[in-house]
Amino acid sequence: MNNFSLSDFDSLPLSDRDRLLFDQSNTRLTVKKKSKLLNQGDVCPEIYFLRSGLVKLCYHTLDGKEYIKSFIKEGGMFGSLNSVLNNAGSTFSAIALEDSIVDAVAYTRLLNLLSKYPQLHTASLNFFQQLALKKEMREYELLCLSAQQRYEKFCREEAALMHRIKQTDLASYLGITPVALSRMKNKSQILI
Repeated sequence: MNNFSLSDFDSLPLSDRDRLLFDQSNTRLTVKKKSKLLNQGDVCPEIYFLRSGLVKLCYHTLDGKEYIKSFIKEGGMFGSLNSVLNNAGSTFSAIALEDSIVDAVAYTRLLNLLSKYPQLHTASLNFFQQLALKKEMREYELLCLSAQQRYEKFCREEAALMHRIKQTDLASYLGITPVALSRMKNKSQILI
């Protein structure tokens, strides 16, 4: 099963009128590197489609620590389910790691299209299945794999990201310190 992406949505056979209405209901944002798209604690009723760039989704603790939950590449989607479903504050922040272009879509508008187009409904179901699978695998990795195994898995599966993210962000994603990451890189058999 492939990950649902922006190209899946763009290729759906929507009528010209509905595509125009959908496009008119979107807000295209140009986001500079280091800017927040979504702030932890704020209510955000939109879903974001990343047209270009790179975004990290992260948690911030009360004592100022940051834990990265995922990286979103161009073509990906993100949003806070807690915000769109419960009208509550987002549990995480979204920060641009590169200059990015993002389409923000009101979740209510997306729901309207889902009810109207079975193809969009199927694509979104696929997206949520992939999201659930990704979260399950992330939990497994954090609970059952060693830091070295997590690092080597990330290197194999996300090699293209290795040159786009800072080592401090990679360390945060892996749940280790930058010093521990440096040691792991020296010990690893994987060449990047």
